[in-house]
Amino acid sequence: MPSKIMFGFERGGELVAELMPDIAPKTVESLLQMLPLEATVYHSRWSGREINFPLKSRGKIPREKQTTQTNTGDVIYWKEWEMPDSEAAEAIAIYYGAEISRDHRGQLPVNVFARIPASQWKKIEEIGLRIWQQGIEKVAVSVIES
Repeated sequence: MPSKIMFGFERGGELVAELMPDIAPKTVESLLQMLPLEATVYHSRWSGREINFPLKSRGKIPREKQTTQTNTGDVIYWKEWEMPDSEAAEAIAIYYGAEISRDHRGQLPVNVFARIPASQWKKIEEIGLRIWQQGIEKVAVSVIES
């Protein structure tokens, strides 16, 4: 199984995340099946220092060791858990600061399935602030073969 994925941003910058199959095995497996993919990445002020992009999974991704407390470098899978799978919104998000995952309804539990190492945190912040201040851009997500 691959151990890393890469996010390449339209206006520059790449981030490499280390997958965590020991924490979220079904999330990792499901998301790897969707790669490569391209999406539009947004900034989410509800959850603070977070960038995210919507996706539609090919299967049911379960709740796995969920948290509402995210840290810099966390890569998470979020879904509207209370909705039927066919109607539920889903997203992948990257945090560039410690935050509580939430929206207008309150705290949102998420699956943390990958982490971007501290050596890239400055780059995450640059990309996050750019998307917040300059608006949406494309992101390409791919597997890094070991």
